[in-house]
Amino acid sequence: MKNILIGCLLIACFSCKKNNDASEPVSEVRVFNDSTSALAARIEYRVNRSTGGTLVYIDQKTGEEKRQAFDSGLPYRKMNLYGLNEATLYKCYFILGNDNNGERSDEFSFTTASIPAAVKKFYRQEDNVINDAPGAHFMFTSRVSPSSILIVNHTGKLVWYKAFRDMLKVVRFTQWNTMLCLIDEHNTQYGDGNVILELSLSGDTLFHLRHGSRGFTKTVHHDLQLNQRGNIVAVTNVPPVSGGGGLPGDGLLELDRQGNKVWEWTTFDSPDAAEMKATNQPWINSLAIDKDLNYIISLRTFSQVWKVNAQSGAIMWKLGNGGNVQMDAAGYFQFQHYAHRNDDGDIMLFDNGSGARPQSRLLSFSIDEKEKKAVSRLQVNLPAQLYSPIMGSAMQLPGKQLLAASSTNSKIVKTDLAGNLLWTLNVAEPVYRGEYIGNPFTNL
Repeated sequence: MKNILIGCLLIACFSCKKNNDASEPVSEVRVFNDSTSALAARIEYRVNRSTGGTLVYIDQKTGEEKRQAFDSGLPYRKMNLYGLNEATLYKCYFILGNDNNGERSDEFSFTTASIPAAVKKFYRQEDNVINDAPGAHFMFTSRVSPSSILIVNHTGKLVWYKAFRDMLKVVRFTQWNTMLCLIDEHNTQYGDGNVILELSLSGDTLFHLRHGSRGFTKTVHHDLQLNQRGNIVAVTNVPPVSGGGGLPGDGLLELDRQGNKVWEWTTFDSPDAAEMKATNQPWINSLAIDKDLNYIISLRTFSQVWKVNAQSGAIMWKLGNGGNVQMDAAGYFQFQHYAHRNDDGDIMLFDNGSGARPQSRLLSFSIDEKEKKAVSRLQVNLPAQLYSPIMGSAMQLPGKQLLAASSTNSKIVKTDLAGNLLWTLNVAEPVYRGEYIGNPFTNL
């Protein structure tokens, strides 16, 4: 059985005088850091006083000093450090109590690991200098094997990554500041995966389930989310059924935190789906949880976006050409991806276009769900050189600018509402999505 490189932290080099001496203010210090996540470290330590304090850590290459506070509590503590530099010696010490006159521990040191060559090949930091709002962070993934999740800051600097030996198909940054991942141990051609994994930014494994275990009986593809209960909801492949035309379907599967099936829906369950007379698998390529906790799904084959009731499985509306939501034909989209409700309350998506209309667009619609009427809010044409016939994503940023992944061109771009490029991130391979995630390191 193969092991996935998850949460496997090696003890970095460190030194601490009287490290196990309980008479010292801090003892039993251990530092964990390795090449799967070289820009983060965990420090475990024992505080021998009933007080909080501060860790001071100093980059020996640049001289930059950083401080991280900790509260009083149990003797044994853990602290996670982020935004470190690779292959760098850090000298550290604790101050208990007030920074100015507190009790200082002996100094200790550790050296961070180097970023793997595969990560550096995928994302060349020296080629990606941007200027965005301080505090902004952007997440994207390498989907080749070995693969990785990457987070860059507002200047384009790589500030966090997690490397995997196997192929990473998709990652969702969750409402709980975790990474929900779909991993493919078999390197299949499409978006399928056989392992669901949830990780913290510090590398802790919060959930791990392999296909064939408990309720995970169908392979997952293209997308997954955490719902309000903390359960996993994933897009699944559904085998052909009698009367289904011999074609496979798609579905949604909810698993609880123990991996047991809670709820399931398939495209064969609804007469509305049967009416589509599909000549191919529906190919759900994105899943979003709406503000009313129902599901918004993008069906590439149909060039439609549906809303599915999370309890009954009823299709609440179908947006797109041939759907049941009234809309202007100028808004019809083709082979779309990444449908979701944006911060303005509109349904937003990446309109891939097609060979007949080789133009990718960023679209949003205001929908009256009761009357089933849609009004176009955004129709932004990407430059012709950013046409992406497959994959892609579109997001509205806090300043009302837009973020898009032009996947087949291996670019993540920020544009204004007229489609003018404001900056570009380049990677070495097609990128499935590019997402704005705010500042994930606040209050960690």
